[in-house]
Amino acid sequence: MRIVVTGSRGFIGKHLIDSLQAHDIIEWDIKIGKNIKDFYLEPDTNFVVHLAGLISPRDSINEPMRYWNENVKYSKEVFNICKKIPMIYASSAAVKEYWRSPYGITKKVMEELAFDNHIGLRFETIYGDGASDISLISRIKNNTIKNKTNHIRDFIHIDDVVSSIKFFIDNKEKIPTYNRVYEIGTGVEYNVSDVVSHFGIDVPLVSGSDIEIQRSVADVSEIQKLGWTSKKRIYDK
Repeated sequence: MRIVVTGSRGFIGKHLIDSLQAHDIIEWDIKIGKNIKDFYLEPDTNFVVHLAGLISPRDSINEPMRYWNENVKYSKEVFNICKKIPMIYASSAAVKEYWRSPYGITKKVMEELAFDNHIGLRFETIYGDGASDISLISRIKNNTIKNKTNHIRDFIHIDDVVSSIKFFIDNKEKIPTYNRVYEIGTGVEYNVSDVVSHFGIDVPLVSGSDIEIQRSVADVSEIQKLGWTSKKRIYDK
């Protein structure tokens, strides 16, 4: 199968590429000189995984137009070009309260722009090898975290994220699309303060930012109906 992956050198993209060695992979990533603003579709493409985009709610406050261009303007062109091609695209749990940040708004608009042949995956908080040093679990494991909050989060391992994407690739003929969006997580909630304490780190408890959702836990009922479920938990060794 010929599969196009945008954002192929990002955190999710690199893990996904490693797991798709049996397929003909076409990469799009600015790190290899292929910016999605110049996107075109290779002949005989069977599937597209659109992961490219900006991901920080905090940064989006200061750079709203950059986030709009990268996440909406360029994604709209990718959607249009791939209108008749089965596609998975990366949405975000931030869509559930999208008004809190320009980032959340861009992901909400992406969901509205996608075609019936496209499926959005709203990822919860992702962790695992290769995650950004500023991600929560990385800061905990690197002992660089400065404080903790009482936010409620659902943590999903990168292996499960890749598994969810591959599930749709492997079952593309069986799953009805009609522009569906699925929440991807464990469905298990964790208090961030408890998680930090579990790993033996003593830092001050502070109030969270208004740009963050207070409680974000995946409703996994719809994805489980299709036959997919997560396997890993953050306290697993």
